[in-house]
Amino acid sequence: MKFISLAMLAASLSAAGCASSAPPDILPAFNAADPMMGLRDATYSPVVTNYQHRAPVDPKNWRQQNDDLSPANRRSGS
Repeated sequence: MKFISLAMLAASLSAAGCASSAPPDILPAFNAADPMMGLRDATYSPVVTNYQHRAPVDPKNWRQQNDDLSPANRRSGS
């Protein structure tokens, strides 16, 4: 009984594999060797923008930093 089930499964998988269609073309029709495609602009774009040098500092009082950054200290009117 097990052999018949496995044989039927193998037959159906092989038939499904033969019947499948080719995958759709998902890439654009771009050929790098085609001179009619032209060239893209090569512009400079820096990798590191808005760089700010930061040096290590001594530890500060964490309670004072929490109090300074708390929403109650921002005077937002609430």
